[in-house]
Amino acid sequence: MKTPIIIGGQKIGRLRASFLLFKESWRFLKADKELLLVPIFSTVFSGILIGLLTLVLITSSSSYDKLVTGNEGLGYSEYIFMFGVYVVSAFSLALAQAIIVHIVYVRAHGGNATLGNGIARAFANWVPLLLWAVITSTVGMALRFISERSALVGRIVAGLLGAAWSILTFFVVPILILQKKTPFTAVSASATLFKKTWGETLVANVTLGLVFMVAHLVVLASFVGLLIYGVSTQNAVLLISSIVGVLLWLLIATLVYSALQGILKTLLYIYAAEDVVPENFNRELLESMLERNTTTLPTASTLVDAPVSDVTSKP
Repeated sequence: MKTPIIIGGQKIGRLRASFLLFKESWRFLKADKELLLVPIFSTVFSGILIGLLTLVLITSSSSYDKLVTGNEGLGYSEYIFMFGVYVVSAFSLALAQAIIVHIVYVRAHGGNATLGNGIARAFANWVPLLLWAVITSTVGMALRFISERSALVGRIVAGLLGAAWSILTFFVVPILILQKKTPFTAVSASATLFKKTWGETLVANVTLGLVFMVAHLVVLASFVGLLIYGVSTQNAVLLISSIVGVLLWLLIATLVYSALQGILKTLLYIYAAEDVVPENFNRELLESMLERNTTTLPTASTLVDAPVSDVTSKP
């Protein structure tokens, strides 16, 4: 039987504890609001690269017409293009995660890295990140190939394999950035770390998803209500305002969700890999959730021998 989670002398459930973990991640986001710019950077970077891929396809292959018109039977150019899109998307995502990993890691160890520091650190490790993007894209393409050419059972199996791959590789990017391992060894190391935090990692991510799902439902219900009222009263201003409001919400919610997910992953990595409670984190919460020996566990700042100003130079 698992040891109960005790916070402030009171026993709490894992769902409640995961919500508190979400709140701790939110505090980190408020301390580094520039993390919200990371998903924007990733999207723009990905869009530019995909645009370049499309341009190359248009200028170098007459089969582009087939891709646009939707004729059956994709040629080699189309498959290369699809794989290129997978790699670009995975590479952009890995860069974004690497930026967040560096900024959160430095803050958790008492420093204060800027967005520029995070971007510089990510691009300094672009080779392993690109190799990782190729590996995960290959797996993604293989699973898609299996799913599209299989019966229902095959699609279910492909879905399960995809979920298992996501679990095994959950900590790959932090390991690539902070431990300097190769992508292949990082997968093994990620699986090992995930075993230490699997319950909390899964529940915390589910909790994060539930929080935003509820928020989306509330916004959607409000939008529908305003839409119905606007149509019934023929209020064009209200209709336009409602649509703009929903679009802004979707943009902001996506940015916040992506940033929080990266923060949560990095904080869990720090504790699982270093046996360290990140500075300014709820020590009692994290120790209790991960069921460690809490009597001698240090905080992140006690492991840093260099001055705080030098922490930004660390990985």
